[in-house]
Amino acid sequence: MRAVFLRSVGFYFLWLGQSLIPGKYHGAPLSLRRLLFLLLLYPLLLGLQLIHWFSFLVDECLFRGYRQVKVKDPLFVTGIPRSGTTFVHRTLAKDPQFTSFSTWEALLAPSVFERKIIRRLIQIDKILGSPGSKLLNLSIRKISGNFNNIHEIDLKAPEEDYLALLPAGGCFILLLAFPFSPWLQQIGMLDQMPSTARAQLLNFYQRLLQKHLYCSPTGQRLLSKNASFGSWAPYLAQQFPDAKFLLCVRNPHSALSSQLSSLTSARQLFGTDPDGSVTAKLFTEIFNHNYAGLAQFCEQTEQTTATVIDQETLKTKPDTLLREALQQLQIPISRQLDQKLSQLPSGTASNHQYSPKDFPLDEDKIEVCIKSSYELILASRKRIPNHSH
Repeated sequence: MRAVFLRSVGFYFLWLGQSLIPGKYHGAPLSLRRLLFLLLLYPLLLGLQLIHWFSFLVDECLFRGYRQVKVKDPLFVTGIPRSGTTFVHRTLAKDPQFTSFSTWEALLAPSVFERKIIRRLIQIDKILGSPGSKLLNLSIRKISGNFNNIHEIDLKAPEEDYLALLPAGGCFILLLAFPFSPWLQQIGMLDQMPSTARAQLLNFYQRLLQKHLYCSPTGQRLLSKNASFGSWAPYLAQQFPDAKFLLCVRNPHSALSSQLSSLTSARQLFGTDPDGSVTAKLFTEIFNHNYAGLAQFCEQTEQTTATVIDQETLKTKPDTLLREALQQLQIPISRQLDQKLSQLPSGTASNHQYSPKDFPLDEDKIEVCIKSSYELILASRKRIPNHSH
């Protein structure tokens, strides 16, 4: 933990120092918007991480019992961003056998100590009519801007637990703030990270999951959703040998276009990459790497360990598809989830509106490199078949 702490704090100050050098990085020009983020919002972000680290220290003193918790049979929903991972995650989270990080837990309380304090504050807030919760939700929506129309943000909703990796400097969203950081690029392509640092980050993540389960009702199964964990799958399988994986994929051209569109508000918030060219090049490389990695992962894992869902199929019959996916992974379906699945509408359209022509995409790389990996994934025996035909 000490090594992770020292490295992360060092990175946070290094990124700030590098960002304040005018003209050094094409993807992060020192504009007025950028300065406002660096001088106003960034200190608050850094201060929050230091509070988390203090709380982790308290955990080691007062709540060491979390270390005895076993992360048993976790289910990881991952794959490719913008491929239905949020829909799948929030649908499965209705099943009481699962427990997931909520937004407030991942962002504000990754430690046991913080959760105990905030849960007490939530109880008081409810008695008063929830003014604090309403104010926080409003503030988050204001900061997230148009992103809330793409991915609904609610403090109580199940959310990606990669936000809990912010104290370790391991949250992929930081790449939008500091696109020049090799470390943050390696988080999206985990096999390129030095083995010692990778093992430390994975151990830190396991501690986070143990803390979450320590604070959850006994016997619940961890449900994790991280669309940015595509390259993490083989390492998560090593870290958690009994883990199951539900891999969501999508046609690479539409997935990449949708991803770049969804990141526009984050780029504006962080004051980075005004024309989007740096982000497009960077994410094309990450997508290329991760589609290939997922194809290899599908080839090497057992059918009861991983299953593949293609977004186009998911749109047509989500009920049938999710049932078969869980059956293939040998995961029981509770009565509550069974009812939820039966109520799912088919052909659900997204509110996210964009045009692929708006982004400087490398069409040749998508067609020649990424699409071939996507087709290998679709051809895998782990893919749930399309029942619409």
